Amino acid sequence: MTTGFCGLGAMGHEMAGHMATKLQGKCIVWNRTLEKAKQHAARFGSVAATADDFRDFSQASAVVLCLPTSAEDAAVSKALAPHLARGACIISCTSGEPEETRRLATSLYESCGVHFLDCPVSGGPAGAKAGTLTCMLGANDDEAAARCTGVVSTFAGKIVRTGPAGSGHAVKSINNLMNSAHLLLATEGLLALQQLGVKPDVALSVINSSSGRSLQTQERLPKEVLTRAFNYGFKLPLMAKDVRIAE
Repeated sequence: MTTGFCGLGAMGHEMAGHMATKLQGKCIVWNRTLEKAKQHAARFGSVAATADDFRDFSQASAVVLCLPTSAEDAAVSKALAPHLARGACIISCTSGEPEETRRLATSLYESCGVHFLDCPVSGGPAGAKAGTLTCMLGANDDEAAARCTGVVSTFAGKIVRTGPAGSGHAVKSINNLMNSAHLLLATEGLLALQQLGVKPDVALSVINSSSGRSLQTQERLPKEVLTRAFNYGFKLPLMAKDVRIAE
C-alpha cells in the first residue's frame, strides 16, 4: 500500500514518521520546503515528493494533510485530487473550518471521486511523537472511514468516529475553545491570588487536588509557565484561529 503525508511541521513530522515506519509499503511525504521532506526521508525511510504538482502521489490510496488552515487544505487538495485514483482518500488532520470541510468533501467527490475526511488531532507535539493522539474522524462514507482507520491508528491512541464530514473539525474547534478558556481563567486566577500574597505553585498545589483542576493547571502552567520555558509548541496565532472557528 502506498500512502502520503503533506505538511511536516511540529505535529506532522512525527505523525508521518509513524506512518512510514508502521505501515507496509511506501509513504510519500511533501512539504512546502523540499529540504524538510528530504530530512524526513533520511530519518524515517519515507520518500520525499519532488514534483510541485503532486503527481508523485498518483499511487497513494490515502494521503494525510497536517496544514495550518482550511485554506491550505483546499489548495493542496484541489491540486492533489486529480492525481489520485477514484475511491482514494484525503484525510485532513488540520484544525479546519467545518463548513469548508463539508464543501471540500462534496466538491472533491463530485469532481474526482476522491473522499475527503476530517481527522483533527489532540495531544500536542508530545502525543504526536508518542503516537498517542486523540483523533476525531468525520466522513460521509463509512467504508472510506473504515479504510482510513488503519492509517490513522499509526499515530493515534484513540479514534472517535464523530459523524459526517466536518463533524471532526467542529468537535476540535469546541475542544480548543474550552482549552483556551481554561488557560485564560487559570492564568487570571493565579495572578489574582499572587496579588494577595499566594505563590502560583502553592495555589496550584491546592487547585490540582480540588475541583478547579484542568489540563492547563496540571500540565501547561507548571511545566511551561512557572518554569518560564514557554515552549509547548502551540503558537498563539493558531490558537486564535481555532477559537475564531468556534464562533
